[in-house]
Amino acid sequence: MGVNITSGYNGEVADLLISLMTVGNQAVEKGSVYLHAGVQKSIALPRFNAAADQIQANNADPQTAQASDSFTYDERSIAPLSFMFYDEVNPRDFEDVWREFQPVGQLADRVDNPKILNAITTETLKSFGTQIGKCIWQGDTAGATAVSWFDGYEKILAADGAINPTPAGVLSAANIISVLESCIGAIPDALYDDPNMIINMSTKAFRFYEQASRALDFKGANISEAQPDRFGGFAIRHYSGMSDDKIIVAKSTAGRDSNLWAGIDVSGDDENVKIARKSSMSELFGVLVRAKYAVNAPNPTECVLYLPA
Repeated sequence: MGVNITSGYNGEVADLLISLMTVGNQAVEKGSVYLHAGVQKSIALPRFNAAADQIQANNADPQTAQASDSFTYDERSIAPLSFMFYDEVNPRDFEDVWREFQPVGQLADRVDNPKILNAITTETLKSFGTQIGKCIWQGDTAGATAVSWFDGYEKILAADGAINPTPAGVLSAANIISVLESCIGAIPDALYDDPNMIINMSTKAFRFYEQASRALDFKGANISEAQPDRFGGFAIRHYSGMSDDKIIVAKSTAGRDSNLWAGIDVSGDDENVKIARKSSMSELFGVLVRAKYAVNAPNPTECVLYLPA
């Protein structure tokens, strides 16, 4: 148990650690989700509405008229679920690598070099955030382990009445433009002019869109240019953690007006890495992050969810 180390130890070494790129929690970082902190158990999302087309003939004495029963009150909720990241590190694993990264202190009290400690913290947060970012979209408590920690928007919207454009199969450069046309065509009229209605898609789908745009005879981007992240006047945001063949069009902001909400226990839990010796006599240090997280959409029927079939 410990760090898997491969080291040549055969010359000089750069005084920095190079890491693989992971993307973190893009849904929150890109401002697509309203993050509500302080939800230890559950929070209700109360909704109050007056139905449309309730005007009736004038009556000199309204008390004799029939009430329209237009007002409705109901609730949705967010109930964060608990999970954690845990791994173990032995500072002595680094004794045989470059002095720049070797542990410090007397043998019985040896701890990681500050550069290694910083790398552990950074990589833990990136790994944790990337997986949460995937769960936000693809989460399914009955699904594969990697995304089973809470239900994500794709599952919630599919079950709770989101608008589904006519499916056109798996997304590709050949059909992405027609699929996007059907998605914006399905946006409710009342939301069509809302500048915060965002087309949310996977990075792979966005690259299909760029490819299709460059291939157009007219209006496409030049092959040397980046494709603007808009379609039909609607902004596009893409995420590596979203399913490749699904698209969600929803009011997506970092404010309370968003139709994509997330609830956490304490703000910053997902950025708090604890590193501590497992016991006073142990060489092993535990690396721990704990969090509670869940998402929901206050008004699923005002969202568009493209499903490939």
